[in-house]
Amino acid sequence: MFHSSKRLAGAGVIGLILVVLLAGCSISHIKKSIDKVNRENSATGSLESFIQDELTTKFHRSVKSVSCAPYVDEVLQQDTAHMTCKVRFTDGTGYTTQGTVYDPSTDPDYSTYTYSFNDPPGVDLTKAPLPGPILNLPATSPHSLLLARNLTPVVRTLTGHFGSHDLILQMAIYPGEVEAVIAASGGKAWLATATYYNTLKVGPQTSFSGSRSGIAFSQLVPSVIQRLTQEITTKGGAKLADVSRFVLTNNLPSQNSGWNIYLTKGSDRYQALVLGEHLVEFTATGARDLN
Repeated sequence: MFHSSKRLAGAGVIGLILVVLLAGCSISHIKKSIDKVNRENSATGSLESFIQDELTTKFHRSVKSVSCAPYVDEVLQQDTAHMTCKVRFTDGTGYTTQGTVYDPSTDPDYSTYTYSFNDPPGVDLTKAPLPGPILNLPATSPHSLLLARNLTPVVRTLTGHFGSHDLILQMAIYPGEVEAVIAASGGKAWLATATYYNTLKVGPQTSFSGSRSGIAFSQLVPSVIQRLTQEITTKGGAKLADVSRFVLTNNLPSQNSGWNIYLTKGSDRYQALVLGEHLVEFTATGARDLN
């Protein structure tokens, strides 16, 4: 991948010195500010920014940090700087890529850089963490998806798009939206987001190999979600306003699937089989059967 940009060397640092002097900043603060600007305006800093922007906009990856070495201030005209860049994503994964900065220009007053780096490795949606919700609707809202009347049309939309024969590998049900990974035969998978106002966004098709566990759409029963929500508030003592999400798990004993139910604060959680049986409360002091 390549990119071009132009910059007038030195102008940003001079302007910064004037600003911080006028503001009465300390010498150490001025030095730190100049070092920061120098880093951002350097060939290394511009490559780091380019990689982060490309990964965010073209690959839709949430980037925590990009760090390239060795440090290169400027690249001479008709020359190339080679660096090794470490990328860290917010989901805890990352990769290392070779990066280059090339200046094809012949004008000594301007730097016209082009950048390159290696694409990130493919993401296995079936194993990657689900993204968090964009819509933060409270569980007490009349539009909450923890109510069967609101979740039912969302389930119908998902089923209509993918088909009842497909498998739900991952799912998180929030009051405002549903995040899910849906798999079809042939090792195909999609990330889907459905909102409480019944809009559906489906990501690009990805592939995976091997077998995966999940549930059928027929096992996603809105009335079960509502009943479990009621039971953890009446029997478990949780406040409805504190209910955060239902997360599908396929790792219960005897290879059963079920729901982990999390609160917005504290470490307490609840767990039940996918159709609502065997509701258990887990606290710091142990487990308690709520059936």
